Amino acid sequence: MIITHCYKIHPTCQQSVKIDYWLELLRRHYNYALGQRLDWLNTTRCQVDRCSLISCPIGEISSRPDYYFQQSALKQTKELFPDYKEIYSEVQQINLQRLDKAWKSWLIPNKTGKRSGRPRFKKSGKLRSLCFSRVNHPLISNKI
Repeated sequence: MIITHCYKIHPTCQQSVKIDYWLELLRRHYNYALGQRLDWLNTTRCQVDRCSLISCPIGEISSRPDYYFQQSALKQTKELFPDYKEIYSEVQQINLQRLDKAWKSWLIPNKTGKRSGRPRFKKSGKLRSLCFSRVNHPLISNKI
């Protein structure tokens, strides 16, 4: 049995500014990862009723951007954008897991045959939570 605990924190002013900044960075990363998936879907989609009679090259099809592909790109993201180095890596992975869960619930119907709507891009201020998987880790207290 997995037990989870939710704690309401009371951060100082400096900590709340830092958490808000982290939430903004996570929102940007969520939107970028969702954009990767939607671009891949649009490039690989072919409308059957509109195929031309003349063969047309479709170009090179990139690899499918699933959770593991995007998780492996986190290291490059931290190299390109040093602000992401401040955020604990498992927080970023959980953010990608949220996206993957929303993506799968859109594409794959549940047991009753219903599917969720398409995942949407998050507006500024709409990503309001982040999750630390290991609360007792010593790096967390140093970063916050």
